[in-house]
Amino acid sequence: MQKKLTTDDLRKIHLFSDLTEEELTKILSFSRHKKAGKGDILFFDTEPYFGFHCVLEGSVKLYKISGEGREHIVHIMCPYSTFGEVPVFESFEDVINDKAVYPINAASIEDDTEVLIVSAKPFLSFMKENTSICFKFLSTLSKRLKVLNNHIEGITLHDIKRRLAKYIFEEFENSKKRKAEIERAKKIKLKSTDSFELPISKYDLAAHLGTIIETLSRTFKKLQDENLIDVSGKKITVLDLKELKKYSQ
Repeated sequence: MQKKLTTDDLRKIHLFSDLTEEELTKILSFSRHKKAGKGDILFFDTEPYFGFHCVLEGSVKLYKISGEGREHIVHIMCPYSTFGEVPVFESFEDVINDKAVYPINAASIEDDTEVLIVSAKPFLSFMKENTSICFKFLSTLSKRLKVLNNHIEGITLHDIKRRLAKYIFEEFENSKKRKAEIERAKKIKLKSTDSFELPISKYDLAAHLGTIIETLSRTFKKLQDENLIDVSGKKITVLDLKELKKYSQ
């Protein structure tokens, strides 16, 4: 049975958090809810563009495939984040004329992933009536560009040990932010912990960090031997946050 989304679901998404009840209801009128299992493709690059996506549950990888068939993960999208927005700004005339395409591939990396798909054409009209949302869009894209620049810098200038340490430190900090968001949304208090679950498989993490799974496993072992972290399956426990942060910089 298809889940019926409410304006409260939309309000959790940063892009829509400041909109009125009436505006949120309007966005719902030209959006649709989709469920995806692990590995399900949401769209391919060069596929005709029909709108941007918002993650409600689970997580999604944005990736490119090299000419040799190697996958490289560019972004990992977690709950309440948006993706696939670039064509709205980059080529809005192409969107109107049904000529725009997606610039990247997207696939679910968890079971029970849920996304909201916002149709591009009616959203363009909505933005003309609500210019304040354009600034949020620009803020979102600017932050993602900064993340991408840091990611490229890491792959080109840093060794895999430093890249992994940086990823673990940032994901640990992100897990605390997600915990705070859940506490606010559900009005509950969660137990404090120095551990977090990797949001993606180690295979996907290797692709994200620009390496292979064997090298990644050896690097995890090195960080454990230095007593920076402890690893148990996908569970990562940070043993020395100060040193981990210092090493990741």
